[in-house]
Amino acid sequence: MSIERAPKSIQYLASLPLTILLNGILIIPFIIMIYLAFIKWSPLSNVNWWQAPLAGISNFQEALEDQRFIASLGRTALFAAIVVSIEFMLGLFLAYAMLREFPGKRIITALFIYPLMLPPVVVATIFYLFFQPYGPVNNIFLRLLIGDKALSIYWYLDPNLAFLTIILADIWQWTPFMFLILYSGLSAIPKRIIEAAEILGASSWTIFWRIRIPLIKPIIVVAIALRALEAFKVFDYPYVMTGGGPGTFTETVSLYIYRLSIQYSDISYAAAVSLIVLALIATAAYTFLRYAIRER
Repeated sequence: MSIERAPKSIQYLASLPLTILLNGILIIPFIIMIYLAFIKWSPLSNVNWWQAPLAGISNFQEALEDQRFIASLGRTALFAAIVVSIEFMLGLFLAYAMLREFPGKRIITALFIYPLMLPPVVVATIFYLFFQPYGPVNNIFLRLLIGDKALSIYWYLDPNLAFLTIILADIWQWTPFMFLILYSGLSAIPKRIIEAAEILGASSWTIFWRIRIPLIKPIIVVAIALRALEAFKVFDYPYVMTGGGPGTFTETVSLYIYRLSIQYSDISYAAAVSLIVLALIATAAYTFLRYAIRER
């Protein structure tokens, strides 16, 4: 007897372990976080969190007036917009270039995917060492271009250069993600459609923009949405490479929430900030996907 034909009680008992697991891992901690956002509590206080006094919406009001939080939010949005745009363009270019058969294609594809296998903290450490004053970037690459002046470039002391190093680390690791998704979509297009367009005299450029891109548009939407959500949570690169500095010029919203909760022990305020970020991400994702579905 299949699970669909089983009595309601059997179906309920069969799904009960998974329900308990989901409630324990997702729902219950989320409810606790909502409660923490509406109280005033810190681990350094002398009371348990369930005994802390209610604070109402004061934590949310404080967050909306927190210039450091607003700056980190805007900085994170800028970071996500830059890296997702560049990664999409590079991934699309590489995917289109890899459609043709040539010797060593499998080896090159494996090299493209390799950065995805590394933990972000490892990538962040590698790029942190690369951009040291006497690291490979200054001492080898830039020294060939501008001479010994390259050794006087301190990437992590300049806000713009420090922000650039984080962007480069993210692009290097996550462009293969875009490449894999777009390459899978382009490879799945039936060859007879392309061959028919070629017989009718369509150029490669016309086929690319008028046939290939429209056919994989749903895949593009999913790839951009997934990558944008992941990029907005960036933590490892600024934490390892810059520590949010110089000052707070490279501090992302995830790093700021970490500091609120772990370094400053302001759990209630961190919970309120997290809920605001969650609401903004959910709204943006819903709007983007709704527009994409309507366009489709």
